[in-house]
Amino acid sequence: MLRTSAPLIGALGGSKLVCLMLYIGTDGPLSTRDDPYISVHTLTQEQQITLQWFSKPSVHLVGAHTGCSCGFPSVVADRVIEYFDGMWDNRDERDEDIQSVTALLQILEIAIARGERAELFPVWNGNEARPPKGTIHCSLKDLNPEQFFFNEHYLYVIQR
Repeated sequence: MLRTSAPLIGALGGSKLVCLMLYIGTDGPLSTRDDPYISVHTLTQEQQITLQWFSKPSVHLVGAHTGCSCGFPSVVADRVIEYFDGMWDNRDERDEDIQSVTALLQILEIAIARGERAELFPVWNGNEARPPKGTIHCSLKDLNPEQFFFNEHYLYVIQR
């Protein structure tokens, strides 16, 4: 399992590294954690620029098995792309990606139990000030860890 240095996510605000950053907005604060497949961090001052895109009062940064958020499967596209069979067949760390997505869905389940929905914003660091391309609404019960991926720079609204 590839894992970047533990302080990477907190340091990315001022870093020149290019990584996907997954921000999560919830009704209440999440516990910070740093587990092998998922981590949850409070925002740095620089990362707080993302708050403008969320309707939820509590926003955190979520990392995958890679330390940053690059371990969550994602695509870059001008329009929303749907899952298709074989999409991730050549992904080297697919098992770890699925473990990270599973852990993210568990966090969402807890967060949504406290409120009606949670919000996710996957964006490359340095692009947080740019508005989302659009909004994607999903039901948590319909999300499958083996098929779930992010369309980058879209705001996700996850409901029960």
